[in-house]
Amino acid sequence: MQTNQRIQILLEVALFAVIALILDLFIPTLGPVKIDIKMLPIVIIALRRGIVPGILSGLLWGLLQVLMGDAYILTISQFLLEYFVAFALIGFAGFFSKPIQNVLQKEPDALGKQITLASIGLIIGSGARYIIHFLAGYIFWGSYAPEGQGAFLYSFIVNGTSFLTETATVLVAMLLLAKYFKTLIQVETKPNR
Repeated sequence: MQTNQRIQILLEVALFAVIALILDLFIPTLGPVKIDIKMLPIVIIALRRGIVPGILSGLLWGLLQVLMGDAYILTISQFLLEYFVAFALIGFAGFFSKPIQNVLQKEPDALGKQITLASIGLIIGSGARYIIHFLAGYIFWGSYAPEGQGAFLYSFIVNGTSFLTETATVLVAMLLLAKYFKTLIQVETKPNR
């Protein structure tokens, strides 16, 4: 990989992390459930550039949240799990980077295939994130469970609801953006000289 290409990828990683932060800070979550699209930029960079850039962008987004004072910190372990590991794992959407790149290049009109691959990537990245939030909820936040409700059920309800609503909201946003996948997700390959 050439230096210019590495720099371009790192700039995209940073840009998408900043976009996620802006969505997180300036577009409020609606209601008690997470109906928002802040995870979308990390999913897009992961589908565009792969797992490692997706993980780096998620990691950077978590760091930016902390730097902006938008973090709830109980312990160092909870902090590391929820703001670095969980957000980094959204980059697992990049498992579907090569398949979606192939479809975008070879079958540019196969919108159904593109949406399917992007959706599966989203579910994997979001699912990985929320598994970590569930574990952190059980381990660190369980003491906040209502009386008579165990930490496991409390974390499952809180994080399960967040996973379902946020993933569904991002999925709807991706469906609305599907006709722009060629611009947002496809990486143009330059012919060899």
